[in-house]
Amino acid sequence: MKLGIENFAKIKNADIIIDGITVIAGENNTGKSTVGKILFSFFNALNDIEEKISGERMSEVDKTNRLILRKYISSLDISRSVLTNSVVNLSRRIRLQLKKVMDENVTISDDKIREIVERSLGRNSLKLEKLDEWPDMVDEMVRNISEILLLPEETIIREVISRYFNRVFHAQMNSASNHQSDEAVLKLQIKERSEKLFFSNNECKHFTNELNIIHKAIYIDNPFVIDELSGYNDLNPMNEFLKNLLIEEDGDDVIDGVIESVRTKEKLSDIYETLQSIVDGEIIFGKDEEFYLKNSSFNEPIVFHNLSAGLKSFVILKMLIEKGCLKEKDVVILDEPEIHLHPQWQIAYAELIVLLQKHFDLSVIVTTHSPYFLDAIHLFSCKHGIDDKVNYYLSSNVNDAVQMDLVTENIDLIYKKMASPIQALDTLRYELNND
Repeated sequence: MKLGIENFAKIKNADIIIDGITVIAGENNTGKSTVGKILFSFFNALNDIEEKISGERMSEVDKTNRLILRKYISSLDISRSVLTNSVVNLSRRIRLQLKKVMDENVTISDDKIREIVERSLGRNSLKLEKLDEWPDMVDEMVRNISEILLLPEETIIREVISRYFNRVFHAQMNSASNHQSDEAVLKLQIKERSEKLFFSNNECKHFTNELNIIHKAIYIDNPFVIDELSGYNDLNPMNEFLKNLLIEEDGDDVIDGVIESVRTKEKLSDIYETLQSIVDGEIIFGKDEEFYLKNSSFNEPIVFHNLSAGLKSFVILKMLIEKGCLKEKDVVILDEPEIHLHPQWQIAYAELIVLLQKHFDLSVIVTTHSPYFLDAIHLFSCKHGIDDKVNYYLSSNVNDAVQMDLVTENIDLIYKKMASPIQALDTLRYELNND
């Protein structure tokens, strides 16, 4: 997989190989996070897009039909409860019949829509045929349904893409660039096929629609998101998506998901060994609708809020694994995961990332400032035999534009950049000692 970026936000031009683990290192404000946010938006905006649009069409048909039904039926001499139940049942009947026909991939004419509406409305206990405005109601519902079904799918997809990217980038895909007049182009290539998105004035103007994206992208940049699992705070799209994955309810039956859980634990025994050395215990959901970490060394389970920031980072990985949220070929984006981790835990976290990539064949994008973390990724990828699937990029600002250089063959360039603050301190120390 390869991501091409042109004139997007501060990035003038970049080609990023995403195959295995992609490490992007560099100073602050050099577009590192932008790459991950682009991937997140790309995948999650277009994931199973046709199915989502079909569902949204049916939802809109249902919602607007209820308004039409209520407007006309309310003139009948019936109770409020009967009115409400009748509206819901009639609208549902129409929606189900429409979906059945649409699932057959046939073009639905106005005549067919009218047939569905009249047949559905005729099967009721309200004797609607006695309603004076019956023909007007049918005509209005047919027009409503036809308008919704005829909306061009391409137009809807453009709107979905624009909304998703605007939420993630706060409507600054073009306006944050020094080249606002230029069209921003994103290209995602998977094997021999590619998808291009074209942005102008912070809106998606057109796309190529060549890829069928079936995998998801998970963005992790904030370990404190687990403090909000039982709350309803206004989170950004990346954290909201992660939260929804973590709180996804298990099935009611005790056997639901048991096969996948056992397979995962057998397959990932080496991961669990590393993970349990940090997060030893069971994650439980209390009656107070709070999450806890239960451990034999604790007098009582510890509420997530009271865990250290570093431990929360590992808990997120533990929950994603145990809930089966990570699937083969998924994309995992880790934005500066070392921020809340002691150097020793940075090393452990790096090994977990390497092992997860190896076992799940994930595409992992990591941004980092830490030489410990970078070195750990490099060494553990060699230890576990995936060093040929790790690419390193150095991001920097050149002439007020972001430049990303592939330095896989010379990662010392990254270490040199990271070492400059230490060299500055050494210089200061020498000056102080020689005053």
